[in-house]
Amino acid sequence: MLPARFRRIALAGCALLGACNDTRDLAPASPDTPWQFQPSKEAPATPESAVVAARQFAVPENTAVQLPSPADVDPNHAYSLVELIDIAQRRNPATRVAWEQARQAAINVGISRAAYLPALTASAVAGWEHFVTPFPSNLVPQGFIIFNAQELIPQLAVNYLLLDFGGRAAAVEAAGQLSIAGNVAFTAAHQQLIFNVARAYFTLDGADAAVRAARQGLADAQVVQQSAEALFGRGLDTIVDVQLARRATAQAQYDLAQANTAQHDAMYTLLAAMDLPPTTNLRVADASKRPLPQRTARTVDDVLSEALRRRPDLLADVAKLRATDAEIAAARSALAPKVSLGANVQGNLGRLNVNNSPYFSVNKPQGAALLKFEWPLYTGGLLQNKLSLAQSKREEAAAALQERADHALREVALAYDQVDTGLLQYDAAIALQTASEAAFHSASDAYAHGVGTQTDATSAQTGLATARAAVARAHTQSLINAAALAFATGELTSSTDFAAPTPR
Repeated sequence: MLPARFRRIALAGCALLGACNDTRDLAPASPDTPWQFQPSKEAPATPESAVVAARQFAVPENTAVQLPSPADVDPNHAYSLVELIDIAQRRNPATRVAWEQARQAAINVGISRAAYLPALTASAVAGWEHFVTPFPSNLVPQGFIIFNAQELIPQLAVNYLLLDFGGRAAAVEAAGQLSIAGNVAFTAAHQQLIFNVARAYFTLDGADAAVRAARQGLADAQVVQQSAEALFGRGLDTIVDVQLARRATAQAQYDLAQANTAQHDAMYTLLAAMDLPPTTNLRVADASKRPLPQRTARTVDDVLSEALRRRPDLLADVAKLRATDAEIAAARSALAPKVSLGANVQGNLGRLNVNNSPYFSVNKPQGAALLKFEWPLYTGGLLQNKLSLAQSKREEAAAALQERADHALREVALAYDQVDTGLLQYDAAIALQTASEAAFHSASDAYAHGVGTQTDATSAQTGLATARAAVARAHTQSLINAAALAFATGELTSSTDFAAPTPR
């Protein structure tokens, strides 16, 4: 046993080493105070703040996440939707993530294919050994023998799996299907980006149209107010009508302020969709004259069938389902025997002396070739449970595919219906605007000439402003609906013409 002094020294050393790995200062000090960020580069805490500082966790400042870098955006150029999508595709991190994931899935295919090739390994072991072993004293007076050995053993080994009953083929098939899933997921990320930019672009254009409509509404309200003040000046109207006209003008100014706020929000939404800094000075091309989509001649059943064949998320789920089938085959092959070939060629370069005798050396090659048969007869249920797990994952993938298909069909049916209903709403809004313009001009002229009422003029002006806003909203929503239908069916690309009818 060790002396008591050495035991105490050993225990003290262990305690010191344990203190070096104390992690209590890496977590909040107590459960009653929330953790607070405190950059490490600060002035020393004063005695008054020492207690508070002790309950804060000091971490280095974050330098990994930076503000988005400004893009090469020309503030004097009005960007079309295609140009905006191109900028977004070059900057968006989501598509970069999806691209890297697709590349990783492709690399995994190469990794799984490597199992078909032999593995060649070069190695070398070198060392020196001073070895003392007991020996009969009647043969060696000191009762032990001393060996000194110096040795170098270089080796070249090869291992080759000859037969595994489909395990490697199943692994390659699973990796290939997951690679397909990664590729279509990359396409889905681009389609999501295109849809987000298109929706934000059309929303901004609708906000611009709403601002123009609000400005015209303010001008119309001012015309009614001027008429009321002129009639009041001639003694043909009351102060009540003048105040009501002024109130209508103030309401129109408030509506214009709201429209400007919505316009700013829409611009920030577009910048966020493009991953541009919020301070970017971006101009976009006017889409108010963009023709609306035509009603498709395809039936909803045709659109649904096309969506099931084209949607990237469904294609990805199908590939994942096929990958689980391959994983089941791989799990079953693990229960079967394996035959492999192993061979090596090595050399023994060394020398040895005994009891300080002259060294005697060896420098000879050696090698081996082995045929290995391996069959797992009992593994404690490990391989059987792996097979059951693979089968369960297959059922999970099948259920996920069915769920996504049902969801996709609902999305497509809704988008299909919204295209038609949106166009009907736009036609109705145009008719309402035409009737409201005629009513306003008639009521305004009649009031200005003293033969109409201020109530009729104000009501007609409010109705016209509402109709103009409805036209702007309906036009925007129809374009968004067309984009949503193309996105839901998996047909959306950066060159999609939302004004054209969906091809048969």
